[in-house]
Amino acid sequence: METTFYIEATSVSPEVDFHIEERRFLIKGRSMPENTEKFYNPINNWLRENVQHQFVRASIDIHLDYYNTGSFIRLMALFNLLEELNQKDNEFIVRWICEGDDEDNIADGQSFKDVVKVPFEIIRL
Repeated sequence: METTFYIEATSVSPEVDFHIEERRFLIKGRSMPENTEKFYNPINNWLRENVQHQFVRASIDIHLDYYNTGSFIRLMALFNLLEELNQKDNEFIVRWICEGDDEDNIADGQSFKDVVKVPFEIIRL
């Protein structure tokens, strides 16, 4: 089992910094990779493989300045995976972090919150 997963941020993809033992899960930056499936699938696969056989109680902080439509689809897949993991006795909470004056990002967070079946908080900085 791997306890950490890290992807460095680029101009088109976010930083991904997951630490099971520290209960720290972060996706931060801009998410507009050309192939969102290629970027996000390893994240979901790592979570599935390394979390499903243990109890994890943690928040996943999503702090994206911008994301494209493909990233939206992959984020929904991530949230659905978190729901699956929560059904296996984990306790993940999504924290959608955005600037307090970024009304579009706040509205996006509310849209996610309305449809996902995992605890979801909107944090305004």
